[in-house]
Amino acid sequence: MIAELIQCLFYLEEVEELYTQNAAVFAGRRLHVEIEKQEDEAWEDLYLESAELGLRGRMDALRTRDGKTIPYEHKRGRCYRDEQKQPQAWESDKLQILAYCYLIESALKITIYEGRIRYHADNVLIHVPFNEEGRNAVLEAIAKARFIRSSPYRPPVTNNERLCASCSLAPVCLPEEARLAHNREFQPIRLFPKDDERQIIHILEPGTSVGKTGEQLKITRRNQPVETIPIHEIGQVVLHSFSQISTQALHFCASQGIGVHFISGGGRYIGSFDTRQGSIQRRIRQYGGLNNPHNCLKLARQLVTCRGQGQRKFLMRGQRGMKVVSAKLKDAISQMKAILKQVPKAQSIDSLLGFEGKLAAIYFSALSCLVSPDVAPELHFDHRNRRPPKDRFNSLLGFGYALLLKDIMNAILTVGLEPALGFYHQPRSQASPLALDLMEIFQPEN
Repeated sequence: MIAELIQCLFYLEEVEELYTQNAAVFAGRRLHVEIEKQEDEAWEDLYLESAELGLRGRMDALRTRDGKTIPYEHKRGRCYRDEQKQPQAWESDKLQILAYCYLIESALKITIYEGRIRYHADNVLIHVPFNEEGRNAVLEAIAKARFIRSSPYRPPVTNNERLCASCSLAPVCLPEEARLAHNREFQPIRLFPKDDERQIIHILEPGTSVGKTGEQLKITRRNQPVETIPIHEIGQVVLHSFSQISTQALHFCASQGIGVHFISGGGRYIGSFDTRQGSIQRRIRQYGGLNNPHNCLKLARQLVTCRGQGQRKFLMRGQRGMKVVSAKLKDAISQMKAILKQVPKAQSIDSLLGFEGKLAAIYFSALSCLVSPDVAPELHFDHRNRRPPKDRFNSLLGFGYALLLKDIMNAILTVGLEPALGFYHQPRSQASPLALDLMEIFQPEN
């Protein structure tokens, strides 16, 4: 974590305890496994702790060269090149290997003269001398880390935007949004995190069990061969009906940042395994922000506008390719436009609920106009109904909403927010208000 001080991740991971996994993280882990298998020389993996320095760490490797002990770090990427194109260690990597050198000296009471970093992408080995300057750099970093850990406020995002582009915590930290909030003239590089290409595993058959074997999840079905899936390929596990998951697999998913969710046999969202550890300061700030009625009303107006515009645009897109557009559909689009103009003027949550109800009623009344006459009669839509749904269209709609709610809950828990603290929906059922709030944005496209 000392290395993360330079990349501004220290507070997020060490204080708020927010962790995410991406392809680069898994690739780095695989690199270390492959190196250990291929290494011909004696390999010593060592975990040390120094109460004197307040440091602990697990070194990639220790080797002996000419009677001297040398710690090694292995990095998947490329080294830094200076103005003369000479290979150098990145500052964060340099600080990390220096911290390991100091830790070994303190814990084992031996003299360390250098550390080495192997960059595998360009096969470069960097020698980092450990001297008085290096010791001072480590002590300064330790002091800075202690100061940051004692602060309830997150440091600002780094000025180096390139670091954010490949950072695994960008979907949680939201650096581009933070820059834009403080500078409206800022031109974002990317407001949307890169898509998570990992699989969402749905366990549908009753009696199926999910377990763990090595670095894989093991799926056992009745009268079927066992199926295994590497953990780095999985983003979520969704258990439907009476399927089950072992305690070991549950712990494994939690440690890897994999969401585990439960859906009833009837397609209703039941709940999610809450793996949040830490993130207390983030939830305190969330409570402070949502305890302000003005903030809640402002956010709620934006939310109702966003959902209404999404519904209206969905109906407008549905007109494309129609030889004859029904008057009912045209009237609905026109009425929704008029109501949306009134939403920003709403002075209370109750009035917003009224506007939202009108928009939804108009939207669902016109939705049947988009269903092709070629669709089977049992899949035609007449009106919205639920609890329980009375036709197949509403059943599919409800199931889609359940899966959407599951994804929203997964995102809320990933970033460490409190799903019970919303700004529009009021606590009145088992569904979390914040999840219901954020669902509004995506429901028209569901």
